[in-house]
Amino acid sequence: MRSKPGSSWLACVAAGILLALPLAPSAMAQSGPSSAMDPARTASLSAASRRIEDHFVAEVARITGTTPARVRRAMPDERRITSTASRLISALEVDLGAPLTPEQQAEILDADQARKVSLMKAREAARGR
Repeated sequence: MRSKPGSSWLACVAAGILLALPLAPSAMAQSGPSSAMDPARTASLSAASRRIEDHFVAEVARITGTTPARVRRAMPDERRITSTASRLISALEVDLGAPLTPEQQAEILDADQARKVSLMKAREAARGR
């Protein structure tokens, strides 16, 4: 008996779905209410994140001698999987028309690390840990 082209692929997909079904209820149970935050905690986390980001922008503006508005324009999209600091440094150098000094770059990297730590602590506090 000959199988149709692509039927083995379909059989593999069906088998994968059938094998994954017993795992689905436990995966759904783990991502239930324990991982969700109530609206007050979500609002608190959003406000804390804004304050942390504002402080970072102000710090970078101070380091580079530019305005916070220019720093915000140079900030990479936060959804990108990339190093915020290195992309920000590159964008600022283009925007300012001159390379940043190694000291400025190091200060920006330090400020970015402090920003990441602060954001992590804010998330942990919002989750009540």
